Amino acid sequence: MDNTILKEEKPCAFEDLAKLEVMMCKAKRELRFAGIFILILSIILPLLPPKYSGTNGMLDIMSYSSAVSGIVVVMAIVFLWSVYFMLYGLYKDLKFKTKLRVSTYVTSTGKTKYRGKEYYSFSAAGLPYSLSRIPMNENESRVLKTGERVTVEYSKFGKKYLGRIET
Repeated sequence: MDNTILKEEKPCAFEDLAKLEVMMCKAKRELRFAGIFILILSIILPLLPPKYSGTNGMLDIMSYSSAVSGIVVVMAIVFLWSVYFMLYGLYKDLKFKTKLRVSTYVTSTGKTKYRGKEYYSFSAAGLPYSLSRIPMNENESRVLKTGERVTVEYSKFGKKYLGRIET
């Protein structure tokens, strides 16, 4: 059993760039939905009445508005962080058009059942944590065993799975 891990940088093929572009569009769509949701919350929250009223009504309104503005600021920071986390790696991948090809070995294979359907996957040494479980089909699960050599391709900056090369 050969336990060496070889990593090389390659230029992306057209199919890889198309996969990255699809991932970018999906991430933008999800972020657009989240941004609209945060915008609606930031408009509705200040219009809600404060919890207490009475003699200290003005103080409650002031504390209420500062609390609402604090919540909106926290939501905005989380939203901006998620934009950076989801899109920046994909943007850099599309800009520099590079991918990493890792020749490694299988450390484990597995099967999970979700909503009545079985999914097969394997994990390999030397891959980033976001690629800890790589999907495969049922026929490959019969052939692929622990310790066998595999070559996995993923994007350099976004760490998105691009494919596997049969060896």
